[in-house]
Amino acid sequence: MLLIRLFIISILSILINVQFCFGQRARSDLKPYHFEYSDSTKKILPADEKEFIIDLRMLSDDILEKYKNDPEFDYDGGPKEAEDWISKIKNWINQQLAILRSSKAYSTLLDYLYYGLMIAALILIVRGLIKADRRGLLFGKINSNEIKIIESEEDISQINFDELISIAIESKQYKLAVRYLFLNSLKLLSEKGLIELKNNKTNYQYLSEIKNNQIADVFRNTTSSFEWIWYGDFPVDENIMKSSQNDFSELFGLIAS
Repeated sequence: MLLIRLFIISILSILINVQFCFGQRARSDLKPYHFEYSDSTKKILPADEKEFIIDLRMLSDDILEKYKNDPEFDYDGGPKEAEDWISKIKNWINQQLAILRSSKAYSTLLDYLYYGLMIAALILIVRGLIKADRRGLLFGKINSNEIKIIESEEDISQINFDELISIAIESKQYKLAVRYLFLNSLKLLSEKGLIELKNNKTNYQYLSEIKNNQIADVFRNTTSSFEWIWYGDFPVDENIMKSSQNDFSELFGLIAS
Protein backbone atom coordinates (compact mmCIF):
# COMPACT_ATOMS: atom_id res chain seq x y z
CA MET A 1 0.00 0.00 0.00
CA LEU A 2 2.86 2.38 0.78
CA LEU A 3 4.35 1.79 -2.68
CA ILE A 4 1.00 2.44 -4.39
CA ARG A 5 0.52 5.56 -2.29
CA LEU A 6 3.98 6.88 -3.23
CA PHE A 7 3.37 6.15 -6.93
CA ILE A 8 0.00 8.00 -6.98
CA ILE A 9 1.44 10.95 -5.07
CA SER A 10 4.41 11.20 -7.45
CA ILE A 11 2.18 11.21 -10.56
CA LEU A 12 -0.13 13.89 -9.15
CA SER A 13 2.85 15.99 -8.07
CA ILE A 14 4.32 15.91 -11.58
CA LEU A 15 1.01 16.96 -13.19
CA ILE A 16 0.41 19.81 -10.77
CA ASN A 17 3.99 21.09 -10.94
CA VAL A 18 3.70 21.22 -14.75
CA GLN A 19 0.59 23.38 -14.36
CA PHE A 20 2.39 25.51 -11.78
CA CYS A 21 5.36 26.03 -14.14
CA PHE A 22 3.06 27.35 -16.86
CA GLY A 23 1.56 29.76 -14.32
CA GLN A 24 5.03 30.92 -13.32
CA ARG A 25 5.95 31.54 -16.96
CA ALA A 26 2.92 33.77 -17.42
CA ARG A 27 3.78 35.63 -14.23
CA SER A 28 7.34 36.21 -15.44
CA ASP A 29 6.00 38.50 -18.18
CA LEU A 30 5.40 41.25 -15.58
CA LYS A 31 7.95 44.02 -15.75
CA PRO A 32 9.95 44.29 -12.52
CA TYR A 33 10.32 47.49 -10.51
CA HIS A 34 13.79 49.01 -10.49
CA PHE A 35 15.17 51.06 -7.61
CA GLU A 36 18.16 53.33 -7.80
CA TYR A 37 20.43 53.72 -4.83
CA SER A 38 21.60 57.22 -3.96
CA ASP A 39 24.11 58.06 -1.25
CA SER A 40 22.46 60.70 0.94
CA THR A 41 25.36 61.02 3.38
CA LYS A 42 26.23 64.68 3.65
CA LYS A 43 29.24 64.46 5.93
CA ILE A 44 31.51 61.80 7.40
CA LEU A 45 32.44 62.49 11.06
CA PRO A 46 34.72 60.82 13.60
CA ALA A 47 33.07 58.42 16.06
CA ASP A 48 33.18 60.91 18.91
CA GLU A 49 31.32 63.60 17.02
CA LYS A 50 27.57 63.91 17.68
CA GLU A 51 26.59 65.44 14.38
CA PHE A 52 25.11 63.03 11.82
CA ILE A 53 22.40 63.02 9.18
CA ILE A 54 19.81 60.26 8.62
CA ASP A 55 17.95 60.15 5.33
CA LEU A 56 14.78 58.11 5.89
CA ARG A 57 13.41 56.61 2.68
CA MET A 58 9.91 55.14 2.46
CA LEU A 59 8.34 52.87 -0.13
CA SER A 60 5.17 54.10 -1.75
CA ASP A 61 1.83 52.65 -0.66
CA ASP A 62 1.28 51.10 -4.09
CA ILE A 63 4.55 49.15 -3.95
CA LEU A 64 3.92 48.01 -0.38
CA GLU A 65 0.43 46.84 -1.28
CA LYS A 66 1.82 44.92 -4.25
CA TYR A 67 4.27 42.93 -2.11
CA LYS A 68 1.73 42.39 0.65
CA ASN A 69 -0.65 40.74 -1.81
CA ASP A 70 2.05 38.65 -3.53
CA PRO A 71 1.97 35.08 -2.07
CA GLU A 72 5.65 34.67 -2.99
CA PHE A 73 6.51 37.14 -0.19
CA ASP A 74 4.19 35.64 2.43
CA TYR A 75 6.40 34.42 5.31
CA ASP A 76 3.81 34.22 8.09
CA GLY A 77 4.53 30.56 8.78
CA GLY A 78 1.91 27.88 8.13
CA PRO A 79 0.25 27.51 4.74
CA LYS A 80 -2.97 29.38 4.19
CA GLU A 81 -6.16 27.65 3.25
CA ALA A 82 -6.12 26.92 -0.49
CA GLU A 83 -8.75 28.71 -2.51
CA ASP A 84 -9.02 26.25 -5.42
CA TRP A 85 -8.98 22.46 -5.66
CA ILE A 86 -5.65 22.35 -7.52
CA SER A 87 -3.92 24.22 -4.71
CA LYS A 88 -5.57 21.97 -2.12
CA ILE A 89 -4.36 18.85 -3.91
CA LYS A 90 -0.88 20.33 -4.29
CA ASN A 91 -0.69 21.18 -0.58
CA TRP A 92 -1.89 17.69 0.35
CA ILE A 93 0.71 16.07 -1.91
CA ASN A 94 3.47 18.23 -0.48
CA GLN A 95 2.41 17.26 3.04
CA GLN A 96 2.39 13.57 2.17
CA LEU A 97 5.80 13.82 0.51
CA ALA A 98 7.17 15.59 3.58
CA ILE A 99 5.86 12.78 5.77
CA LEU A 100 7.41 10.15 3.52
CA ARG A 101 10.75 11.96 3.35
CA SER A 102 10.91 12.17 7.12
CA SER A 103 10.45 8.41 7.39
CA LYS A 104 13.55 6.24 7.85
CA ALA A 105 12.11 3.76 5.38
CA TYR A 106 11.87 6.39 2.63
CA SER A 107 15.29 5.71 1.08
CA THR A 108 14.77 1.96 1.36
CA LEU A 109 11.39 2.29 -0.31
CA LEU A 110 12.91 4.24 -3.18
CA ASP A 111 15.50 1.51 -3.61
CA TYR A 112 12.77 -1.12 -3.75
CA LEU A 113 10.84 0.98 -6.26
CA TYR A 114 13.92 1.42 -8.44
CA TYR A 115 14.83 -2.26 -8.46
CA GLY A 116 11.19 -3.21 -8.94
CA LEU A 117 10.99 -1.07 -12.06
CA MET A 118 14.24 -2.57 -13.34
CA ILE A 119 12.93 -6.11 -12.83
CA ALA A 120 9.63 -5.24 -14.53
CA ALA A 121 11.51 -3.77 -17.50
CA LEU A 122 13.65 -6.90 -17.72
CA ILE A 123 10.57 -9.12 -17.70
CA LEU A 124 9.00 -7.07 -20.50
CA ILE A 125 12.20 -7.34 -22.55
CA VAL A 126 12.35 -11.12 -22.10
CA ARG A 127 8.68 -11.47 -23.04
CA GLY A 128 9.29 -9.35 -26.12
CA LEU A 129 12.19 -11.57 -27.12
CA ILE A 130 10.05 -14.67 -26.69
CA LYS A 131 7.26 -13.27 -28.86
CA ALA A 132 9.72 -11.99 -31.45
CA ASP A 133 11.54 -15.31 -31.65
CA ARG A 134 9.83 -16.38 -34.83
CA ARG A 135 12.42 -19.02 -35.71
CA GLY A 136 12.81 -20.55 -32.26
CA LEU A 137 16.48 -19.56 -32.06
CA LEU A 138 16.36 -18.33 -28.45
CA PHE A 139 13.24 -19.73 -26.85
CA GLY A 140 11.79 -22.33 -29.17
CA LYS A 141 8.30 -23.54 -28.36
CA ILE A 142 9.30 -27.13 -29.09
CA ASN A 143 7.79 -29.64 -26.71
CA SER A 144 10.26 -31.49 -24.51
CA ASN A 145 8.89 -34.76 -25.88
CA GLU A 146 9.70 -33.80 -29.47
CA ILE A 147 11.08 -36.80 -31.28
CA LYS A 148 13.43 -35.13 -33.76
CA ILE A 149 15.21 -31.79 -34.02
CA ILE A 150 15.57 -30.64 -37.62
CA GLU A 151 18.67 -28.47 -38.02
CA SER A 152 19.70 -28.68 -41.67
CA GLU A 153 18.58 -29.62 -45.15
CA GLU A 154 20.47 -32.90 -44.77
CA ASP A 155 18.26 -33.80 -41.81
CA ILE A 156 15.11 -33.03 -43.79
CA SER A 157 16.13 -35.21 -46.74
CA GLN A 158 16.83 -38.23 -44.53
CA ILE A 159 13.79 -38.20 -42.23
CA ASN A 160 10.62 -40.26 -42.58
CA PHE A 161 8.12 -37.52 -41.79
CA ASP A 162 5.04 -39.71 -42.29
CA GLU A 163 6.06 -41.78 -39.27
CA LEU A 164 6.83 -38.72 -37.16
CA ILE A 165 3.52 -37.08 -38.08
CA SER A 166 1.58 -40.19 -37.06
CA ILE A 167 3.39 -40.45 -33.70
CA ALA A 168 2.85 -36.74 -32.97
CA ILE A 169 -0.88 -36.96 -33.74
CA GLU A 170 -1.31 -40.09 -31.60
CA SER A 171 0.34 -38.31 -28.67
CA LYS A 172 -1.84 -35.21 -29.33
CA GLN A 173 1.20 -33.03 -30.03
CA TYR A 174 -0.68 -31.22 -32.78
CA LYS A 175 1.67 -28.25 -33.08
CA LEU A 176 4.57 -30.62 -33.59
CA ALA A 177 2.57 -32.59 -36.15
CA VAL A 178 1.91 -29.41 -38.16
CA ARG A 179 5.62 -28.57 -38.03
CA TYR A 180 6.46 -31.99 -39.45
CA LEU A 181 3.85 -31.51 -42.18
CA PHE A 182 5.49 -28.25 -43.19
CA LEU A 183 9.01 -29.72 -43.16
CA ASN A 184 7.75 -32.63 -45.23
CA SER A 185 6.41 -30.16 -47.80
CA LEU A 186 9.88 -28.62 -48.06
CA LYS A 187 11.38 -32.08 -48.51
CA LEU A 188 8.95 -32.98 -51.31
CA LEU A 189 9.42 -29.62 -53.06
CA SER A 190 13.18 -30.10 -52.92
CA GLU A 191 12.98 -33.64 -54.30
CA LYS A 192 10.95 -32.32 -57.24
CA GLY A 193 13.54 -29.62 -57.88
CA LEU A 194 11.04 -26.83 -57.18
CA ILE A 195 13.15 -25.32 -54.37
CA GLU A 196 16.73 -25.54 -53.11
CA LEU A 197 17.03 -26.25 -49.39
CA LYS A 198 19.40 -24.02 -47.42
CA ASN A 199 19.67 -23.26 -43.72
CA ASN A 200 19.51 -19.47 -43.98
CA LYS A 201 16.54 -19.25 -46.33
CA THR A 202 13.18 -17.98 -45.15
CA ASN A 203 9.86 -19.59 -45.98
CA TYR A 204 9.05 -16.74 -48.35
CA GLN A 205 12.32 -17.17 -50.17
CA TYR A 206 11.25 -20.74 -50.84
CA LEU A 207 7.91 -19.41 -52.04
CA SER A 208 9.61 -17.09 -54.53
CA GLU A 209 11.47 -20.07 -56.03
CA ILE A 210 8.28 -21.96 -56.92
CA LYS A 211 7.39 -21.16 -60.53
CA ASN A 212 4.18 -23.21 -60.65
CA ASN A 213 1.49 -20.69 -59.66
CA GLN A 214 -0.98 -23.30 -58.41
CA ILE A 215 1.59 -24.95 -56.15
CA ALA A 216 2.85 -21.52 -55.04
CA ASP A 217 -0.65 -20.43 -53.98
CA VAL A 218 -1.26 -23.56 -51.90
CA PHE A 219 2.25 -23.41 -50.41
CA ARG A 220 1.61 -19.78 -49.41
CA ASN A 221 -1.56 -20.83 -47.57
CA THR A 222 0.07 -23.79 -45.82
CA THR A 223 3.06 -21.65 -44.82
CA SER A 224 0.78 -19.02 -43.25
CA SER A 225 -1.17 -21.77 -41.47
CA PHE A 226 2.03 -23.36 -40.16
CA GLU A 227 3.42 -20.05 -38.82
CA TRP A 228 0.09 -19.17 -37.22
CA ILE A 229 -0.10 -22.54 -35.44
CA TRP A 230 3.58 -23.08 -34.56
CA TYR A 231 4.36 -19.58 -33.30
CA GLY A 232 0.93 -18.74 -31.94
CA ASP A 233 0.42 -18.68 -28.19
CA PHE A 234 -2.75 -20.80 -28.07
CA PRO A 235 -3.67 -24.50 -27.83
CA VAL A 236 -4.22 -26.47 -31.04
CA ASP A 237 -7.13 -28.89 -30.96
CA GLU A 238 -8.05 -31.83 -33.16
CA ASN A 239 -10.23 -29.75 -35.49
CA ILE A 240 -7.37 -27.37 -36.31
CA MET A 241 -5.11 -30.37 -36.84
CA LYS A 242 -7.51 -31.97 -39.32
CA SER A 243 -7.91 -28.70 -41.24
CA SER A 244 -4.13 -28.37 -41.52
CA GLN A 245 -3.81 -31.97 -42.67
CA ASN A 246 -6.30 -31.33 -45.47
CA ASP A 247 -4.39 -28.24 -46.64
CA PHE A 248 -1.06 -30.05 -46.68
CA SER A 249 -2.59 -33.10 -48.38
CA GLU A 250 -3.70 -30.80 -51.21
CA LEU A 251 -0.17 -29.43 -51.48
CA PHE A 252 1.38 -32.92 -51.47
CA GLY A 253 -0.99 -34.00 -54.25
CA LEU A 254 -0.03 -31.03 -56.44
CA ILE A 255 3.69 -31.66 -55.88
CA ALA A 256 3.33 -35.33 -56.79
CA SER A 257 1.32 -34.66 -59.97
